[in-house]
Amino acid sequence: AEKYLFSLRNRGSKYGIDRMDALVRALDHPESNFPVIHVAGTNGKGSFCAMLEAVLRRSGLKVGMLTSPHLVRLGERIQINRVETSDQQIVQLVEELIPLAEQLAARDPEDHPSFFELITAMGFLTFSREKVAVAVVETGLGGRLDATNVVNPILSVITSVGLDHLEQLGSDLTSIAKEKAGIVKRGVPVIIGRMPESAKEMIQQVAEERQAEVFESESLFPEAPLDLPVTSLDGTFQRWNAATTVLAAQVLGEKFGLDETLAREALLE
Repeated sequence: AEKYLFSLRNRGSKYGIDRMDALVRALDHPESNFPVIHVAGTNGKGSFCAMLEAVLRRSGLKVGMLTSPHLVRLGERIQINRVETSDQQIVQLVEELIPLAEQLAARDPEDHPSFFELITAMGFLTFSREKVAVAVVETGLGGRLDATNVVNPILSVITSVGLDHLEQLGSDLTSIAKEKAGIVKRGVPVIIGRMPESAKEMIQQVAEERQAEVFESESLFPEAPLDLPVTSLDGTFQRWNAATTVLAAQVLGEKFGLDETLAREALLE
């Protein structure tokens, strides 16, 4: 199963979400069966996802988490309450998706889902079937055209903006910020982590156009780093990720019964 998935990395790929749209449509949209918190960013998104997952889980929720890349096992990418997807589950999901992938590619080989698209679909299927209460979903590349951007989230988060993937996303911070702001959906609140002012202004512009309320980590902690929350991870940058997590807990508080005290306790785990 892994050999099949990894072989897809060597194929030519079309940058965009048309193939992912077709894939989730063929699967009857498993991504719509649970609330999603969608996370993009140049740096910090993996740490933020882990921190927010801990906060949500501490509140008693069944939490899915879809992240990349993995360090040792493929199953690290798809977790429920921090339990990795087993090798057996991966094999079963791959066997289920191969015929569908071949069907989608029947007319044009370039319509065959990519490695990341299939992993994303596997995550959505797993979360749907296991009936998670909420899923934290991390983008792979950028935001606007990322495979994960087929979701309709309850909250969007952009942890940071820096110069990354210049060939695909643009050569300056404003262009990259606009691509990452592609995860912002109409009427869905968006959280902005610490980032350069030019990037922040672009995300705010996109959010205003889509009538999405904006919450800023830097506004919540005006005396940083002195008032930043403490986390079990080292580094001031991790405390900024923790700050974004506390803000997310506040925004999600009413829906999931979260509060700042619970969030700060979970960050120390």
